Amino acid sequence: MPRTSDPPTARIAALERDADALWRAILTTPVFALDDHGLHARFEDFGRTALALFRETARRAGGEPSRHSAADQAIRRIEAAYHRVHEALQAVATLALSDTERGFPAHGSGSAEPPPQDVRQSVFRRGTQFS
Repeated sequence: MPRTSDPPTARIAALERDADALWRAILTTPVFALDDHGLHARFEDFGRTALALFRETARRAGGEPSRHSAADQAIRRIEAAYHRVHEALQAVATLALSDTERGFPAHGSGSAEPPPQDVRQSVFRRGTQFS
């Protein structure tokens, strides 16, 4: 995670890199092993960093109109990084819940019904298409 002594732009760039790494890790790690890979702790650390950067950026902009456009751009970058990670978590949650909501067995054994679509793959493909 970025150090607090770094300039905000460098720390925002580091947050964006962390978001990409976390996004890939969430989408490529088997659901049952997410905690084994420390992703819960990494997500919490990422969220705290994003919130701190958001607050700092808003505070620095203060009431100075000349700083608002730069602050707005920085805030949009922070939000985009956060939403990228949230998108991956939502895809995993949708996949995990789809097993139980539609009556599919959790491990796919013994049912004639097709398994639910793995939404992580569509999110992953969409993300790499534009990355």
